Amino acid sequence: MGTERRDYEGHRIELVSREVGAELLIDDEQVPYGRLPQGDFFLHDYAYDWTDDLMDLAQRWIEYQAKADSLRRGGTDDQ
Repeated sequence: MGTERRDYEGHRIELVSREVGAELLIDDEQVPYGRLPQGDFFLHDYAYDWTDDLMDLAQRWIEYQAKADSLRRGGTDDQ
C-alpha cells in the first residue's frame, strides 16, 4: 500500500491506499468522495465537478474554497 502526496497552494493533499480502497486527506482531514457510474470521482461536499483523477479534483476543491472564502470576505474571485 502506498501514499501519493502533493502540496498545492499551501495545502497538503494525500491519497492513501488502503485494502478496501483509498482515503483522500486534505490538510490531514479526511475528505469523503464517491464515484459515478462512468468512473469519475466527485467529492461529497463538492459534487459540482467530476474527474477521473482524484488528486486533480482535490486541487479544484482547494481553488473553489479559496474563491468562496474571498467572496465571503467581500473580495472578488480574481486572484
